[in-house]
Amino acid sequence: MPGRLFTNERICIGLLVCLAACGVPLGQFVPAPKESRPRDFHVESSEVRSIQLYGGVEEALPIYQMHNGPPLILEFDLMNWDARPLSAYFYHADRTWRRDLLPSEYLDSYLREDLFDYEVSRGTLNQYVHYRYQFPNESIDFRISGNFIVRITEQGREDEVLFERPFWVTENITRARLSLDLHFAGRSNLPVIQPLLRFIPSRELGPAEFNVTVCFVQDRHLLTPRCTERPSLTEQPTLLYYLDPEESFAPQTGRYLIDLRDFRPGRGIERIDISTTQYSAVLEPDYARFPDLESVPRLRGQAVISGADPTLDTRAEYVEVTFEYVPPNEMPLPDDIYVTGAFNGWRMDSGSAMQWVPATGRYSSTKLLKQGVYEYEYTSPEIQTREILALRFARTDQWYTGLVYYSDRVLNTDRLLAWTQVLSK
Repeated sequence: MPGRLFTNERICIGLLVCLAACGVPLGQFVPAPKESRPRDFHVESSEVRSIQLYGGVEEALPIYQMHNGPPLILEFDLMNWDARPLSAYFYHADRTWRRDLLPSEYLDSYLREDLFDYEVSRGTLNQYVHYRYQFPNESIDFRISGNFIVRITEQGREDEVLFERPFWVTENITRARLSLDLHFAGRSNLPVIQPLLRFIPSRELGPAEFNVTVCFVQDRHLLTPRCTERPSLTEQPTLLYYLDPEESFAPQTGRYLIDLRDFRPGRGIERIDISTTQYSAVLEPDYARFPDLESVPRLRGQAVISGADPTLDTRAEYVEVTFEYVPPNEMPLPDDIYVTGAFNGWRMDSGSAMQWVPATGRYSSTKLLKQGVYEYEYTSPEIQTREILALRFARTDQWYTGLVYYSDRVLNTDRLLAWTQVLSK
């Protein structure tokens, strides 16, 4: 059973006191339980840049509420002014991202839609074509809820894939309420955040306690939720779902943030060069033990490019940005490290690997980024290296998301009944 509920402010204070008193880096927190891993999405083409998928505003997660929610917006660039129509295909998946069902079972519309809304960049050094696509619309609508994937391809050629992105469609037929509890767990009795979700199932679901799975997500990690199928029945007719303390979330180290919109030295940019045919910027080095600042905004893992000025979609420059990471004692780490962020979908791949520079005692990586605001982090596939990378202080203001899935035996898939979010500060 969950412990006594805390307010978000008390959770924040309790974590800060414990972290300061114990001096414990994130890598020594209660080990994270095994998370479900999404099935692979198609590798995106190198021609594509600056992919954004959001609901209403750029910071919002790509979750669409059926029938009365704001539509989702997909934006991206193709480089070198190769302007041409493209196509969008949609796929339904169960909550583990196994693609299922036929298009006629989940689409109340055409099987695909062609993208004709695109515009070439204006006065930029790097030539690109900006695409903007909004859905659902008169041609594309969804018959059921759940996990979805949108695939962008060459026009009419489903297998010539440029990229894929996940999104969620929810019914919100039941009201869910998410709260947080502070616990101390593990051998070292260290702090974890335990999410708790309450909802009253509608009558049409029948014995919902046997067919509902509730998944919890910390911050941007929507593809790796922690789920439970075991409700507490002590508050009937309300069902209460929660993670055991040993399965709950440790605070994350603060991510870094870079704002390329104001392109001049300062605020994280060490120096710039606009004298060549390619703008470039070198960021201030990120030090392993430098504490995070609570004042840095949370963007929920999403990139912000145009903001309130949509003309920036075609006027923003692409900049060669150099990231530099200084490890403890300026010594190389045991394994490879990667810089990932909103600019590449938080993926560890060959393009996000960093190179060790012995002369400077730091890692370096250069990427072509569109002017905008991005969160990013340094990570590794190896746990020992991740523990070293986690020496930064943990942040207490983190978003938690609850997703209520219903295993529909008639449709033979998972519907998404509701979702809810809360900030732990």
